[in-house]
Amino acid sequence: MSELPEDERPSPLAPLFTPAEGEELAMLMLSFDGGMLDYGELDGFLSALAVAPQPTTLERWWNALFGPEPEWETEHEPVRAKALVERYYAMVQARVAVDPVELGVHAIPPLESVGENLDWADDADDVEDLASPAHQRGRSLATCGGAPGIDVGSVEDEGGEFAAADEAVDDDESDEDAYGGQEIEFGYGETWLSGFRYALSLQADDWRRVLDEEPALARWLHALWVAADAAQGEGGPLDALPAMAPTAAAPEDAGFLTLEAALRERAAQAEALDPLDEDALTVLLPPLLHQLWRRHRRQAGVVAAKIASAFADGLLGVRDYDEDRLHELLRQHAGADGMSLERLDGWWSAQRAAGLEVSPWDSLERIFGGDKVWEDVADAREVMSELLMHWNRLGERLQRKPDPDDPLCDPFIDYPVGEDPSAHPQRPYGREFAQGFLAAVGEFPRSAQLLLMDPEAKHWLAPFEALAHGRSLEKKGKRLDYEERMGLIAELPECIAELGRFWTAGSGTPRPPVRVEPLPGRNDPCPCGSGRKYKKCHGAPERLH
Repeated sequence: MSELPEDERPSPLAPLFTPAEGEELAMLMLSFDGGMLDYGELDGFLSALAVAPQPTTLERWWNALFGPEPEWETEHEPVRAKALVERYYAMVQARVAVDPVELGVHAIPPLESVGENLDWADDADDVEDLASPAHQRGRSLATCGGAPGIDVGSVEDEGGEFAAADEAVDDDESDEDAYGGQEIEFGYGETWLSGFRYALSLQADDWRRVLDEEPALARWLHALWVAADAAQGEGGPLDALPAMAPTAAAPEDAGFLTLEAALRERAAQAEALDPLDEDALTVLLPPLLHQLWRRHRRQAGVVAAKIASAFADGLLGVRDYDEDRLHELLRQHAGADGMSLERLDGWWSAQRAAGLEVSPWDSLERIFGGDKVWEDVADAREVMSELLMHWNRLGERLQRKPDPDDPLCDPFIDYPVGEDPSAHPQRPYGREFAQGFLAAVGEFPRSAQLLLMDPEAKHWLAPFEALAHGRSLEKKGKRLDYEERMGLIAELPECIAELGRFWTAGSGTPRPPVRVEPLPGRNDPCPCGSGRKYKKCHGAPERLH
């Protein structure tokens, strides 16, 4: 019997809060006048309470949850709403207490946010489907939108042929048909983040003491704080949330401001985090909540380093999953004259490192071949979506400082799945990447190519030529062996970064030629007589610059 995919298996937390209870609470939340907007905000608020430095009950937070004047229709509704929120809180407490590795996707909070109140709905089922945690978690794990307005050839479906690929990949479908004939906007993480930091601000003094005890935690909490501001936007749905426009008029607003200042001050003393996108939020929140829960229950000491490790591992897992998926899609859809993912990764790496004004959609004919015909609209949309994610992730990869200990810097190389590459030493690992990189360089503007005439630039380009042609740099005239090949692949992130500096510093204007002595080989002894290899001595990047 085949095993269900992880995101389709029943959650081990389901008995604590059933789908039927979720639908009932979704309906009651329409009465929360001035209270929680949706499951995202409710979950964020309760998650913060579950990991609070001091244990707390819900009794003191009913006004924050329901608003000062909830519009109950019957006397029974407030009693039932409190009971359901208590049960939901018990589920949230259990979720943060369990190691995220054990829960898998079920450790991810409902991060899909509803962009406006739900009183537009014509049908109760619409509200239940839209606001339920299961629906929101499902959307949060779904594929992102496509690439509108892109010509990828023709697309056929059961109804005939689409003349333009806009229809194949345009993801402008509104949720009108699915949700009562009304248009609804979805954001990612907006209300969860605002609910989370609202609860933090209500216990600001406790959290400031936590920051005093472990300052390194500030960078993680501050990143979430900033993400909530970025999601809110001008005139966005979060403008009306409690304490989101703080003043000195209320204690919670004062707490908001003081905690925000403390987080900003502490975070400025640590290495900054990149802005949190959807993948980063999905990866960060489960371990961060779990480690904070352990810390405050005296089950762990310093946890910031564990959060950092789990975050890096999670991002790597997301990257590997997405790359494997795109690799398989290109194998299915790229023609004989199209590109593999490894070759495409090399092609785009060169274009992005050079800072060319290009789009991923400029490469579509090369990626799929000139005669590509899409037989299914959904296939076209999925492939375009995966390509867009890879393009964006590749840009983020090139922004990272090259580090041999950071696998997020590594290019995509088609290694055998589930095997040690050394089991197949004859395979030309890295060849397609290098060929794609050099092919892109060959089509650069002449001004960008002239920059590569610099001997130092040739030095950094040499590993690509060696991998592409299978020629050794260490043993002239010999074929590239497995050990040297793997060593060259390990150096690619640094080589790309150095070549990128040539291109971006040149800004399209060739530098005046400089007469210099030929550089030693990267693995030759350094001319200074230190006994070290040139690449580790005067040929190291910090010495060359």
